[in-house]
Amino acid sequence: MAKIHVNNSDYMEFIDYIATQITIQRFGEDTYAPSSEVGQEDVMMFQEDAQDFYNEQYDCVEIMLNSKLKIFGKK
Repeated sequence: MAKIHVNNSDYMEFIDYIATQITIQRFGEDTYAPSSEVGQEDVMMFQEDAQDFYNEQYDCVEIMLNSKLKIFGKK
């Protein structure tokens, strides 16, 4: 099977979307919290455990795309 190359931005956006949905399903209401950075209190961010889980899921989805479907981001 030949490798399929897609726009890197689209590739990353897709992986982010899937990883985010999995994270929200896992953590529910505990997924997001207001930022603790001064001046950024209105910004919602992943809570620490959710961020760690998201990072793992992002890597898993990327590996699946690359190895199972032969889809790769291309700059």
